[in-house]
Formats: sequence, structure tokens, C-alpha cells
Amino acid sequence: MASRFNLDLLSASLLIVCLGVGVNVHATTYGASFEDSKWQAASSELECRLAQPIPQFGEGVFSKKAGYGLSFWLQTYENPFAAGKARLVVEAPEWKPGIVSRPIGTIDVNQERVPVYLDQPQANIVLASLNTGLMPTIAGSKLHALDTSDWIKVAVSSANFQPAYQEYTRCLTDLLPVSFEQIARSALFFDTNNASINDDVKRQLDLIARYVKADKSISRIFIDGHTDDLGTLPINKSLSKRRASVIANYLKSSGISKNKIVSRYHADKYPALKNDSDANRARNRRVTIRLEK
Repeated sequence: MASRFNLDLLSASLLIVCLGVGVNVHATTYGASFEDSKWQAASSELECRLAQPIPQFGEGVFSKKAGYGLSFWLQTYENPFAAGKARLVVEAPEWKPGIVSRPIGTIDVNQERVPVYLDQPQANIVLASLNTGLMPTIAGSKLHALDTSDWIKVAVSSANFQPAYQEYTRCLTDLLPVSFEQIARSALFFDTNNASINDDVKRQLDLIARYVKADKSISRIFIDGHTDDLGTLPINKSLSKRRASVIANYLKSSGISKNKIVSRYHADKYPALKNDSDANRARNRRVTIRLEK
């Protein structure tokens, strides 16, 4: 793995030399000038985003979604890249002469509207380089090139970056820690013959309520109360109803509309595990919450 990465760095270094001195290379370069460089930030509890329009090309976008790591992608009006491999390089802008370009490695390029998509850690490297005033650049083969010396370079400018970046960092402090997929199904557990909720359950419910209020696409919250097999059926029906009701009432008191909540109770009809041990019965004394879009 290390040797492969070193080969990538070597290849990227050779590419920098070729592009830098113009030896038999015809590079079509896209990038905003110092005056035209604009950054836009968009903030919510579900996503923090930074984007820069790239003239005649499209835009470069950073996105940190709730529950996920940072990603970066290029989106094009019309993709000029040939599918295959490209080099990711950190360069110095014109107003910072004397800084040596630094190769990051090789990345995949496709022929879609989003030709480049980077996950962590490469997206973090690209963002960090912009924060230090440098210019991440992607260089790859040109679509329909006449020969292998035709290249495409797309540079993301660090000019006028800081105001939008500061808004982005403020957004991160309010970003939810979970995604829909991570919070769509939850199980809350109860002591024997008990329908009261402890502090751990309240913290889970607070997070669920916060997510539902942030994600307007949530249309229903299904709350299902369950018991273990100890006790009579009438007692267990009543207990599972009380468990479902206490959860539903907590969510309503947290600002969730009652019209979104569907509350049901099942006694011991649907055990999560066989009721053949104390540990399994503890997993069956529960309320499940399912969010639906």
C-alpha cells in the first residue's frame, strides 16, 4: 500500500514538472481569478456546505452532512475530462510565489456531471490547503484529446475564502451528529414492570426530536410499545401502552407535532429475542421508534 502511494506521488510530481514548464503539454486550465473568486456557504443542522463557482467549468463543492465525514466534488456544465485517473496537487497561487507544489496522489475521474468525488481524508487535505491560502488543483487527461499531452487542469482558488470558511466552521458547531439512516430506527429500554424514562432515554429522545424538527421531510413517527412475557396479557397490554404513551408525550412536549406521531402497543406479541433469559427479556422491554419520510 505504501509503495503504491509513493508511486502515485512520484507520478504526480512528474506531472507537476511537465505542467509547470510546459514540456510538450497542452493544458486547458479552469479557475477563478483573484478578482472573480467567490465562495458561498450554506448552513443548516443537516448539512454545512462551501462552494466556489469555477468560470466556464462548473463549481467545486465541500459538504459535511449530519453523521458523515467531509466530502468534496467537482460538478461540471459539460465534462471535459476523459475517464480514468487524474492527479491531485496543491499549488501556490500567483500571489504567493516561491512555494513548491505538493502532490497529494492519484484520484479517479469519470465521465459524469460529477467527474471527481473525494471522501476523507483527501477532502480534508483540499480544505486545509485552501485555509492556508494555497490552491488545490486536479489535472487529468482531456476528453477526445489528439494525443496524451492534452491535459485539463481545474484549480480551486483560495482568494476570498476566509469569510465563507468562517461561516462553515460556525455551522459545524450546530450540525447534528447523526444522519437519517443512523436515527431512523431506535430502541429505548425499560426496567421490569416500569414505564418511566431515565436520563439516557431522555437524551436519545432529545436527539430524535431535534432531528425531526430539522428534517422537514419526516412525515411520520411510529412509536411501538413492547413488554417481555412476564405477567398476564391484560397487564402487559396496559404496560406496553403506558410505555408508548410516555415516549409520545415526551416528544410532543419537545415540540413535535402530534399529527406526526402514530402510537401503538403490542404487549409481548413481537419479542426482539426469545424470552428465555433475563438478558433477552431486558431487550424485549422496549419502545421502538421509526421515522418515515
